[in-house]
Amino acid sequence: MADLRNAAVGAPGTRRLLWTLTVLSLLLLSLVFLHIAYGRTVMSLPEVVSALFNWTEDAGSRHIVWNLRLPRVLIAMAAGAMLGLAGAILQIVLRNPLVEPGLIGVSAGSVLTIVLAVQLLPAASLSGGRLSLLAMLGGMLTVILIYVLNGRKGNSGPRLALTGIVVTSVLQSLTSLLLLKQQQGLASILLWNFGSLNGRVWTHWHTLWPWALALIVLALLLARRAAVLRFSDATAVGLGLPAGRTKLWLLLTAAALTAAAVSVVGAIGFIGLIGPHIAGRLVGGHPLRLFPVSALFSAVLLTAADWMGQSLTLTLALPGLEHRVSSLPVGAVTTLLGAPFFLYLLRHSLVHRRSGGS
Repeated sequence: MADLRNAAVGAPGTRRLLWTLTVLSLLLLSLVFLHIAYGRTVMSLPEVVSALFNWTEDAGSRHIVWNLRLPRVLIAMAAGAMLGLAGAILQIVLRNPLVEPGLIGVSAGSVLTIVLAVQLLPAASLSGGRLSLLAMLGGMLTVILIYVLNGRKGNSGPRLALTGIVVTSVLQSLTSLLLLKQQQGLASILLWNFGSLNGRVWTHWHTLWPWALALIVLALLLARRAAVLRFSDATAVGLGLPAGRTKLWLLLTAAALTAAAVSVVGAIGFIGLIGPHIAGRLVGGHPLRLFPVSALFSAVLLTAADWMGQSLTLTLALPGLEHRVSSLPVGAVTTLLGAPFFLYLLRHSLVHRRSGGS
């Protein structure tokens, strides 16, 4: 079994992995400085460095860098890595290259929990990161519900995906009904539904980073077991791997990664679809290479998308917030990028099936 797990992970593959990780790390570092430097207040690179290391007497620059932009870019990096890693896991577990984390109901469950909390609980009880924790709890409970609904067929990838789509649709309908019934906190809830990094500060970072660290490490440790799942369940069982239990662990890990990210940045779509696909093109589909590159590339992708959104503004015309100017939510940017990418993948998949069947 060890030979199969390590298939296609030789010296050339390792060198390619290291080069890819190095290039992506340098690209991410460059994006971090660009993200901090360019916003509504443009700062030069020396000003950014001086503010980061407290070498400047300008309190305004230190405030912009340390309290506004640095926590935001850190959250973008962590959330992007979590969503990309979750997408890579799901594409292997469900054996479907078109799935992404929103498919398993985590995002819909988290957003519904947020809507209920905002409308039913006093505002004081939702401070200090409590709203994010409630959102994460709602997302995880949704995944458990989906798995239970599958019953004995819980190991079936197609059935699990179908159940996830149905449950997601139901939860999104419930969220829409609640928003129509009561518009309290509508603007903030819509940003959660789109996915946004606006207003993210150190409190949100302190909520996110422990989950990010623990779950990313867990996912990387499960990469060898995930490699066997690329074969059939019968092959995995024949090699001594409990396929059902391994799928459940991987599914729960992907769900936790998604729920933790959504609980802080909202339901950002397509990151978990685009990241793993491009990572697979760069280093291949073996999880030992795919997982870390998916995480790092998705961190680059979400950081770049948020930087793009920062340069665009929109005026909100919502009750009580008319004429409020805000930067474009990062979820809108990823959707604009991801929708054409999904259509391309869908067309490519259909063409591949037709050519294979002829």
